[in-house]
Amino acid sequence: MKDAFSPANLGVMSKLTTPIKVQELIGSLSFNQGKRLSPVQVLEQRRADCLEAAVFAHAVFQFHGIDSFLIDLRAVHDEDHILCAYKSGSHLGAVAQSKFLHLRFRSPVYKTGRDLVMSYFEHYFNFFGELSLREFSVPIRLKKGGPWLSDPKETIKLEQYLDTVRHFKVDLPEKPLPKVSKERFWREILILPEGTRVGKEYRKEVRSREH
Repeated sequence: MKDAFSPANLGVMSKLTTPIKVQELIGSLSFNQGKRLSPVQVLEQRRADCLEAAVFAHAVFQFHGIDSFLIDLRAVHDEDHILCAYKSGSHLGAVAQSKFLHLRFRSPVYKTGRDLVMSYFEHYFNFFGELSLREFSVPIRLKKGGPWLSDPKETIKLEQYLDTVRHFKVDLPEKPLPKVSKERFWREILILPEGTRVGKEYRKEVRSREH
C-alpha cells in the first residue's frame, strides 16, 4: 500500500486515525462528477463521488488496520449509494460521501449490517421526495495493496462488479410510502447539481440552491 501513495499523501493518511477524521476529510472534498478516480487520485485531486470516497475510506482503514468493507445500496428512481462500513468492537458504523447530509456518517452503534443500512432509509429519497432505498449488498472487501489503489480502471471494474454481487431486499409495506416534507427535503440536500429536475412541490428554492 505504501508504494501506491506519495510520501505527502501517506502523511495525510497517517493522521486519519479515526472514522470521524476520515469522514471530515471526505466531507471537505468536492463532489466528483467527472471521470472515475482511484484512491490515490482522490487525495491528489481532492474530489470524489460516493463510490470513490467509499473506496478511499476502505484504503485508509486498511492502512490503519481497521476492519472495514463496502456496502452497495440500490435505489428505485434514484442513484445507488456506496458506504464504507467499519467495525468498532462488535458494532458497525459507516463513512460516506453524498449530496445529502444524512447519507454520510454513522457512529458505530449498529449490531448488524441490516441495522446499519436501515438507519439510512428515512434519509434516502430522490429529488421528487420519494423514499427510494430498496436493496443492499453483501459485504465487499478489497485486497489490501491491490492495483485498485492507484488505477482508476479498477474503480470502473468495481462499479460493474457491484451489479453482480448478491443483494438483499428491504422489507416494505404494501401501501405506498409518504413523500418527505418540503422542510426535510431542503434540510437534507447539500448539493443540487445544476439542471436537476425537482418535484413541483419542492421547486420554490431551486434557483437559490443552484447558485
